[in-house]
This record gives sequence, C-alpha cells and structure tokens, in this order.
Amino acid sequence: MNLFKKTLFVCSIFAGVTSCNFNKSVRKDFVTGITSQGDGLSAEQIYVSVNNEKVSDNEFYYGQNIYTNFENMDGFVVENNTYHPQMEVVLVSKAGDTIMYEANLFQQNPGFDASMKTLTGNMILARPIYSGEDYTLKYTITDEKGEGTFSSSLKFDIIPDPALKVSKKGLDFKEGYVLSLTKNAVITDGKIGFEEVILMDFQDVSGYTKVNGLVELGLKIKVTDADGTIILNMEDVYGEKYTSEAEIKRGIGAQLELNNGVLKNPINFQVTIWDKNSDASLDAEIKLTVE
Repeated sequence: MNLFKKTLFVCSIFAGVTSCNFNKSVRKDFVTGITSQGDGLSAEQIYVSVNNEKVSDNEFYYGQNIYTNFENMDGFVVENNTYHPQMEVVLVSKAGDTIMYEANLFQQNPGFDASMKTLTGNMILARPIYSGEDYTLKYTITDEKGEGTFSSSLKFDIIPDPALKVSKKGLDFKEGYVLSLTKNAVITDGKIGFEEVILMDFQDVSGYTKVNGLVELGLKIKVTDADGTIILNMEDVYGEKYTSEAEIKRGIGAQLELNNGVLKNPINFQVTIWDKNSDASLDAEIKLTVE
C-alpha cells in the first residue's frame, strides 16, 4: 500500500511539471524516409503526394510540385471552433546551405475550422533547385494560440525528366526542362493542350566562344507528328542576333504553341542550339501528347 501511494505521488509531481502534456512523439517512415517529432501536437499520418497521388519514395523529377500532408492533426488550442496553425518551411542543400525559407505559409489565413484537421505544405522543385543534387525539406508547425509544436524532415533526390533527350557536343547547361508558360508549371507528364504556350528551356548554358565579349548562337526548332508530318520547321530563330553572356545565363529557350487542328500523337518537339563561333552544339527532343 505504501509503495502504491509513493508511486501516485511521484506521478502527480511529474504531471504538474509538464502541465499534463504527454503528447510527445518521434516517428520515421522507412519507405520514404520522412521523420517527425511532436510535442503537444500530433499527426495521425504524414505522406508526400504529387498530382493528388501518394508517393512511396523520395526521388522526384525536376519541376514537380510536391505536397507534404499532415493528416488528422490534433493538439491545437481551439477558440470559437477555430484554430491557428503556423507552418515554417526550410529547404537545405546537401552542403548545409539554406536554399529556400518561408517563416509561415499560413500567414494570410485568419484561422482554420476545427473540423479541418489535415494541413498541407507544398514545394515546387525548380530553380534555385537543380537536378542531380540532394536536399532536405523541413516543416515546423506551431500553434499561434498555444505551445504545441510538430516538425518533419525529408531527404530527397532531384532527377531530370527522362523524357527530355539531350545530346551535347561541346555546349553544356545546368538545367533543362519543358515548361508550360500558360500554366506556369514544368511539364512532367508529357501532356500539353492546343493553344498552350510551351517553352523548352536551358539554364546556365556554357561551352560557347565569345567574340568581342558577345555570344552568337543559333536556334533551330522542328516539330513533327507521329506520321512524320512537319508541323513547324524554323532553321534559325535568332538570325544575326548577338547577345551578352548575362542574357545567356538567364536561359535559352524555344517556344511552341499549337493551334487547334488535326495531328497524330505523339508529336516530337526538337531543338538544336549551336555556337556560330565554334563547332559546339546540343540537340534536344521530347515527345508530347496533345490533348
């Protein structure tokens, strides 16, 4: 009996010191590698999704928009059926440099309905992010009205879109991708629409020869459908244009917009960039389905 009373006494002191807060957790998903830690706040499940589909690895294509979902969170202070979460996001390179930082993704939100318990943060994996490198994505969720915290960490790799085939012959680049200017999103599923403005873009091109401090490049665009019908054939978009190295660093791109018509899918979008002051060049192509 005495032992029982002593045990109760010790537990009551502990509970008083911690303000009755036993809601602490540490978790790791061995499939995706997501780790999480909660103190006062908890999440039933954490997962990453792309295009509304749950993913089961930590390798993503350059330009993808990834969502980290914190499902069925609990522990927030609720006032008038509303709670006020804050979400900090930090992206760190393998070298430990902070690539992106946002103090609170929810700063414009006056509060969430208490019935909406799943919180989501998203990150577009584009410049200043580059493929071929490793990153760590960290979220920290806090309670504006309380002291609870919850954090997660995900290490992941970025890979270039395998659908974009590039052959380099002296010219090189830091990043290449196909972007929908209409939707302001990198195309990662190989699908485009009629009247949609598409850009095949190459960032930080190098390997050219400067003459009098200027660069002279050529840009050829050719588009054919699956039957071999030529939809577009432009031998040199730039013509006699000279440009500065600073402009080249901002990106070299070829735009495409298809008007409504009859074609056989998929189309083949081909681009050739060459240096007019040397024999350096690169060829790129991607097959796209027009819907």
